[in-house]
Amino acid sequence: MKAKFLNLMAVALTAGAITSCGGASSFGKLAMDSPEAVEKVKEITTKNVDPKEWKLIQVEWSEGTSDSEKLENNLNLGSIFVKLVKSNGQVFSQGFLGQLGWKPADISPDHWYSQGLDYEKITPIDASKLDPAAITKQLEDAKAMIPAEYEFKSLAEYRIKAGVPESSSGKGEYVADYRTEFTFNVIEKGNETVSNAGTTSIVYYEIDFEVAPDGTLTMKPQ
Repeated sequence: MKAKFLNLMAVALTAGAITSCGGASSFGKLAMDSPEAVEKVKEITTKNVDPKEWKLIQVEWSEGTSDSEKLENNLNLGSIFVKLVKSNGQVFSQGFLGQLGWKPADISPDHWYSQGLDYEKITPIDASKLDPAAITKQLEDAKAMIPAEYEFKSLAEYRIKAGVPESSSGKGEYVADYRTEFTFNVIEKGNETVSNAGTTSIVYYEIDFEVAPDGTLTMKPQ
């Protein structure tokens, strides 16, 4: 297990940029790894995606991406993102930002699936069945897999994808099972910061996990 961590990509963040902004306090804290965060995702998605009009093929939520937002583990500084398919097979994307009060962005064509998908073959994600207890248990089980010398800092993102082809052509196998994956940010205890030329930075590592249809949790090779 430790050897896998040696190949993780380390990303340095300027410590001052993380702490000086103060943005988290103005929006409140909604922990990414909490059942309340899953409830928020469920609420926003079911409110904005009409299953009679769209098939939902992807839903994900992530913490903020700026230096002042990363490692905050705060959904209110992050976003919710969905991919949707119309009955003609055209694929669209839409995002919702916590800092804009979860106001939906304009729906836009998804550039990856520019040739569309076979609508009839898609088994859509039912956002109303997102289970906060089950998802948070997955996250807690994943935390238990982190070696003792590392410490969990944040859930960077959590993604559920319907069983549609990965190819941008839309050709390939359609399956009923969903694919679930998520990413943790962790730090090495005792080596959380580095200093260079008078600048102190936080060093963190990304760990990817996937959940099989039968619920088996796996740490992905790095």
